[in-house]
This record gives sequence, C-alpha cells and structure tokens, in this order.
Amino acid sequence: MKKAADFIEQIFSSISINEHNEVISLFNSWEEIAGSNIASHSIIYDLDGSSLIIHVDHPGWVQMIDLKKRMLLRVLNQKYPELNIERIVTYVV
Repeated sequence: MKKAADFIEQIFSSISINEHNEVISLFNSWEEIAGSNIASHSIIYDLDGSSLIIHVDHPGWVQMIDLKKRMLLRVLNQKYPELNIERIVTYVV
C-alpha cells in the first residue's frame, strides 16, 4: 500500500515548475502584452492546452481582440515560446 506522500510526490513530479512560473508570468503580464485599453476590458481566464482563453466585458472587445489576434499571438509566442499558444479564444462574460 502506497503512502499519501508517494502520491503527492508522483503528482508534483509530473508538473514542470518552469512551465508553472511561465503561466503565472503570462497572467501577470496581460496588460503589457495586450495594452492597457484591451486589458481594462479583458482578463486571461485560462490556458487550456494551446488555447489562451480570454474573458471580455462587452462583445465589442471580442472584435477588438480578433483584429489584433495575429499580433497578440506573435508577442505571446516571442515572450512565452514554451507555452506553445496557438490560438486565442474570447468569450463575453
């Protein structure tokens, strides 16, 4: 029978600390990446595989992010290449 500590060690050994730090950095640098105007109406909600999930406060901001999606993806992949972000998905909340 395995001890709880063995299970905990197994779980944490599969998590990359560097990737975890990069995700935290990504969430904290959204304003720098998107600009203060977009960032004041949006927030990173999640990073699901290669999809960055953004929540916005009005449908117009979905369109604004769509217009800047190529630039945002370029900046995201320059700054965080190890996260392999391929798409931005935007929802109104």
